[in-house]
Amino acid sequence: MNAATAAVVTVGTELVTGLLVDTNTSEVSLALVRAGVRVIEAVSVPDDEALLAATLRRLIADADIVVVTGGLGPTHDDITREATAAALGIPLVRDPVIEAGLARWAARHTDARASERILVQADVLHGARVLPALLGTAPGQVVATPRGSLVLLPGPPREMRPLLAGLSAEWGQGATPPAILRCAAVSESDVQVATQDVLGGRADVELTVLAAPGDVRVVLFDHGVGAKGLAAVARDVAARLGPLCYSTDGSSLAETVLRLAHEGGETLGTAESCTGGLVAAALTAVPGASDVFTGSIVSYSDRVKMDQLHVPPGMLAQYGAVSEHVARAMAEGARAALDVSLALAVTGIAGPGGGSDAKPVGTVWFAVSSTRGTRCEQRHFPGDREIVRARSAALGLDLLRRSLQGL
Repeated sequence: MNAATAAVVTVGTELVTGLLVDTNTSEVSLALVRAGVRVIEAVSVPDDEALLAATLRRLIADADIVVVTGGLGPTHDDITREATAAALGIPLVRDPVIEAGLARWAARHTDARASERILVQADVLHGARVLPALLGTAPGQVVATPRGSLVLLPGPPREMRPLLAGLSAEWGQGATPPAILRCAAVSESDVQVATQDVLGGRADVELTVLAAPGDVRVVLFDHGVGAKGLAAVARDVAARLGPLCYSTDGSSLAETVLRLAHEGGETLGTAESCTGGLVAAALTAVPGASDVFTGSIVSYSDRVKMDQLHVPPGMLAQYGAVSEHVARAMAEGARAALDVSLALAVTGIAGPGGGSDAKPVGTVWFAVSSTRGTRCEQRHFPGDREIVRARSAALGLDLLRRSLQGL
């Protein structure tokens, strides 16, 4: 059976003019894809009622599900309700239950016109299913279309997310979500070739490879193979990729590191120079990181390396801060100072200045210290400062992962 199709529309002049970064498209599309729905188009539309209505007329004819975020609030430029009513040719009706719930918000305003604008959020498309607002005041709506359904969600991400979570469960009923494998320390092209060797040109699985600095995702979609078949293909691909594949359930590298540390009874700490705390930030972004992650010493200056990590001054003078000797001393100093069983150190030249013939921009030294000893690695990363720092943080996490796995 062919997968349902979907289109995503984000509404707001602030989005199309670049005043605000659109994150809703990514979140909604990912929820749809995980539910086994094929997203065929995503578009941003300004606060223009006629243009939005025309866009919706086209999309509801092309897609089974159309999800719209934004334009449901109380201000003059919130035109999504009216545009949708025009596109579908159905009226808006005032919902007395929603209106009663908004009354206390309307009462806060001294100007009657402002109060009335609050109550506009109670206008619902005739026949629509209301999604009560869990955060904020604007409810969502689901209304039938000739092909399927049109969904209206509020624009602020924190208000949109809880309503989207409820819909995701509905969309996913009976669908096969994609299999997501994640890899580190390998190129996008190498991952693609290895995966295609396993797939062998089969038409019942679709492959997408996504790359970010230091991280490559293999996404496998069900195009007829079925849930069990897709799981089997994913296992074969993971086996072909071997240690390069760190996750078969979509977990991030930081999540994988923390899980392995927890399972192994290890504690973690970092000493970071050129990455400026990026490794620690990735780890602490994961809920529950404090169970195993103790902390980080951002030793950007030589003085901090000497005072906090006890790197010998003579070592810095002889070898320089970006060296195997200093990386080793940083990792061992961090393991002692933070009282952890496993410590990572990163020191390098991110650029744009500071490089030399012997140590060009992009030169980075890593060290991982544990009760089993200290291991050091040097890498040369091409790219600008942002790329060098991102790749360094990713490789640092992967070195922790490999150490925890005994690789």
